[in-house]
Amino acid sequence: MSKPNLSYQETYAWSGRVLNGLRKSAAENNFTEILPSIVSSSFEPGARHSIAVLGDKDLPEIVADGPGNVQVKGKEKYYLPVSHVVEKQMSLEFLDKVYCVAPCLRLVMEGEENSGKHLYNFFQFEIEWRTSSMSDVFKQGETILTSMAKSILEDPTLQHSETGLRNIKALAKSGYPTITFAEGHRLIGNSPDLKRDFTAEEDEKLTQLFDIPFWIYDYPEGVRDSIYHQNEKGSYDTYDLMLPFGYGELTTGGIRPKTAQDIHQQSQKLGKSYSNEYAAWKDKSQIQTAGFGIGLERIIRFMSGCESILDIVQYHDLGPNRTINETFFKEKESV
Repeated sequence: MSKPNLSYQETYAWSGRVLNGLRKSAAENNFTEILPSIVSSSFEPGARHSIAVLGDKDLPEIVADGPGNVQVKGKEKYYLPVSHVVEKQMSLEFLDKVYCVAPCLRLVMEGEENSGKHLYNFFQFEIEWRTSSMSDVFKQGETILTSMAKSILEDPTLQHSETGLRNIKALAKSGYPTITFAEGHRLIGNSPDLKRDFTAEEDEKLTQLFDIPFWIYDYPEGVRDSIYHQNEKGSYDTYDLMLPFGYGELTTGGIRPKTAQDIHQQSQKLGKSYSNEYAAWKDKSQIQTAGFGIGLERIIRFMSGCESILDIVQYHDLGPNRTINETFFKEKESV
């Protein structure tokens, strides 16, 4: 695979240091690490899932009739994770604050493979705890990220590019601003009444206005493809943490729905239903939580100052990331 910005050795070094920094910061804030589940009998509404097929004491039977038509026969099928959003909530029946490093597999849509921001399989540093307070989320998220960034700045073994050093210092600053979804549209010249998500171009334009990470919250109905608590205004208590200098979204999360009825109603609007197990657990436990997932490769890209998230694809990765990595850099070299 081509690696124009980071060497493989640098990629491994950055990944290890950032993971260590996040784990250290989470531990300092009394979070317990849990093990993520890899496959599930349930899916997330709105999520673009892939399927794992288990063999019966042998490999599944695979019949490939061209790249767009693959049939697999096996003993059982399960959904592969696009996040760990449900499982981490359920663990809070026994704990107060949790995190995990969750492997995710999400289908890359048309054009996203050339965005420099998307991978097929990636990792999220998933955080969840018992709270229903947006201000608590913003404070806790900032605390974890500023602490991690400061530890990276103090690490003498990492070589910092000029861009990377600027980015790490921005991440280490306190006082991340908060803006509403409507204010975000207004800042880039759109109507604040617009009820659609930001395009990739608008996302970049908005984050170019900031030199420090900032939160966007208070999303209208119909924008998100997952489910969150609906507040008294009719909007949703979901949020993104955005990276400055045009980098865009780092973190997505929200206050979770409070009842099984909320879970069923919102998931049906998305065209799918959550598993009854999650809804039943919510009504049984009556536990209210909030959380978010930090895109691990995205934060490594930001802190190292490399050009594309594809620079973070590691040498040992033999999955679909290798394909889009090769395609992206070959097209870039031919320009």
